[in-house]
Amino acid sequence: MNKLIIVGAGGLARMIHSWLTDFTDQSWEPIGFISDNLNLLDGYKYDLPIISSIQDYRPETDHILVMAIADPKTKLAIANVLEERGARFITLIHSTAIIGKNVEIGKGSVVCPRAVLTCDIQLGSFVLLNLGVTIGHDVCIGNGCTINSHSDVTGCAQLGTGVFLGSHAVITPSVKVRDFAKIGAGSVVIKQVSQDTTVFGIPAKRI
Repeated sequence: MNKLIIVGAGGLARMIHSWLTDFTDQSWEPIGFISDNLNLLDGYKYDLPIISSIQDYRPETDHILVMAIADPKTKLAIANVLEERGARFITLIHSTAIIGKNVEIGKGSVVCPRAVLTCDIQLGSFVLLNLGVTIGHDVCIGNGCTINSHSDVTGCAQLGTGVFLGSHAVITPSVKVRDFAKIGAGSVVIKQVSQDTTVFGIPAKRI
């Protein structure tokens, strides 16, 4: 049986650990976390340890990894380093998620409880869909995006590489959000957002 390692040990990693028995794939045994902060679990009661720093970790043939880092640039950089060492990432889909027809989900992605993916959707690699996220029809989401709880990406919208949505953000139909843009919590995006731009508000404006 493969041994599952969670990349990261912060809040997101602890959430994913808490749900491990509810993900649809159970062909692995969890053995621990890796993090460059070896003290992140101090004060918490978890049955799995931090087994290595990311910097020092070297994958073994029976290791599989799940990405549990929210910041898009950080997680894409770490994924690249680990894959160059031979690491294998899996995709986790929670059993309560609703997945429609013609939905493609890239490697290393995590679909959390009660997320809804309607139909004809393309998700890149290392995408996080947090609690209760809704993805409309014909949406395209690039590698490394993080979409936080209860956000809504509506029909035909497009998110570039490494886009970050705060909780309860809304991307309205057919809007394009360019690479590494950040959308503030509770914002409603009604027009294109440029690359490396942060927007906030209703309607969302650059800050």
